[in-house]
Amino acid sequence: MITHLELLSTAAFKIGEFSTLDLFDKQGILLLSKGKPITPNIQELLQGRQIYTLKYELDKSQAPKTHKFSESEYQDIVGYVREVFEDTCLISVERLEKTFSVVDKIIHELEGTYQVYLDLNKYRKFDNYTYIHSVNVAILATLIGLQIGFSGQTLRDLTIGALLHDIGKRAIPSNILNKPSNLTHDELEIIKKHPVLGEEMLKNTNISGKVLAIIRHHHERWNGKGYPDALRQSSIELNAQIVAISDVFDALVSDRPYRKGLPPYHALELVIAGSSEEFNEGIVQNFLQCLVLYPQGSIVTLNTGEVGKVIGVQKDYPSRPLIRILFDKYGNYLQDDQICDLSLDLTKFVKSIDFRSVP
Repeated sequence: MITHLELLSTAAFKIGEFSTLDLFDKQGILLLSKGKPITPNIQELLQGRQIYTLKYELDKSQAPKTHKFSESEYQDIVGYVREVFEDTCLISVERLEKTFSVVDKIIHELEGTYQVYLDLNKYRKFDNYTYIHSVNVAILATLIGLQIGFSGQTLRDLTIGALLHDIGKRAIPSNILNKPSNLTHDELEIIKKHPVLGEEMLKNTNISGKVLAIIRHHHERWNGKGYPDALRQSSIELNAQIVAISDVFDALVSDRPYRKGLPPYHALELVIAGSSEEFNEGIVQNFLQCLVLYPQGSIVTLNTGEVGKVIGVQKDYPSRPLIRILFDKYGNYLQDDQICDLSLDLTKFVKSIDFRSVP
């Protein structure tokens, strides 16, 4: 996205009206915010100098390659994961080979992709949470791995571990897993056993030690306050650190029996807030580069009630897109272009998103 200042005519500013634009001087200093009234003093100030507004142009030649999973391919992967989790012969050679083929499919879909967008809650009402969550975590972790530069068996181990990170939950009673209220201390301690249980389930198979480390340590935290081994910083396998971030983000945005999922922008900001405390800051930065929360062309509703189309996303502010407002808060269609830059207006945020108009 390219920005530049464009000279305006001061004749357009009448006393008593409200500014429809952010107004800058030629150095780029903000003189008057959009929506503020034009008073006699302000009009005098504006008439005494050259006034500019900020214009945006999208540099399509540098737009990152993005990928959108089709419903059929996504559902196929979820179906494979369901079979893996529910099959009592999980450790059979045939079942593991099928798992590897699913992993190869995910990698094949994402290789050469710099960013991805997913309607992360789209399929949850149709399938068990664990299966959808496992697929989403595998996709997110694979993207981070690609962003870091992983390839070959290193990337494959990461994706396998991410796909199977919660396999130990098969040994947790369903009444605890799906409890529609807060867990008791004892129930939480049972849940916290699933990383070790997952490692136990797979340790006698031909799954690599790198994968087993992900399964055991995806709940470890950078500050040493995770479980089951309270590992700190670089003592945590890098792949497990990647899966930890992917796991937390998808868990935050998903609806659970005891709470509503967070908006993606809020979940992302919580992950960012955990940088250098709960999570490796470098991995968080790689995560920011590969996740598209609001793809160009998507229709969003703001907390103000305004509806608009995403026309750009700044690399450093993925949760604060550039939006062309289509309807005001009263539902009136706007003929003139009104651009809202959420990276500048922090009072507004995306409340909901519709992916149907995404190309």
